Amino acid sequence: MKYKIGDLVRFVDEPIEGHITSFQKNDIIGVTDESGFEIPVLVSKVTLVHGNMRRADDDIESPAPTNLPFVTRGIYLAVEGEQREGLAKFLLINHSSFELLVTVSEISGNKVTGVFSQKIPSRDFVQVYTANFNSVGKWPNFAIHILRYSTQAHSPLPPLQKEFRVKPLDLIQSKDHDEITDSKVWRFELDKPEENIGLDKLKDHFISHRPNKR
Repeated sequence: MKYKIGDLVRFVDEPIEGHITSFQKNDIIGVTDESGFEIPVLVSKVTLVHGNMRRADDDIESPAPTNLPFVTRGIYLAVEGEQREGLAKFLLINHSSFELLVTVSEISGNKVTGVFSQKIPSRDFVQVYTANFNSVGKWPNFAIHILRYSTQAHSPLPPLQKEFRVKPLDLIQSKDHDEITDSKVWRFELDKPEENIGLDKLKDHFISHRPNKR
């Protein structure tokens, strides 16, 4: 079986589960468990654990709130975990009123490899990837594609396409407490409107104030 980074696996001979965080020589993979330690193991000694990679304490779904204002923004890529513990969990958090159809791919040169695809309900989250804080400088560049859907009347929005990479300097910032995950995470808003820094106005200003040549 072909595994990929982020897969949840279980050891065949020991009661250990964790996520694949590296591929090494001689058919060895690195599996990082909840304690944050990366354990080298032969790929033949693990088996894939199927599931949506949700946290165990989030299995019970709460009924969706009703009669709330329609929220068009609030889609985040987030990193959860403590650097001293090793394991970093990448989450997609949906604070909007839309249901999201999401695909996440890892970019390598001019090729991409899919690492996640799933529907995310309104005001919910899923884990899409795992990595080790020790290799933060080698974390991948993600290509994220999102379709937004709702049965409520709303203004149409185009598909959201984003390339994003979490860099070491991003983790210097303070964490935010996220009410949906009920944890502190580094959050990066994917649907934030692009800032208009007024380049056209700045260009016109310099052209209009350019000295006349004699």
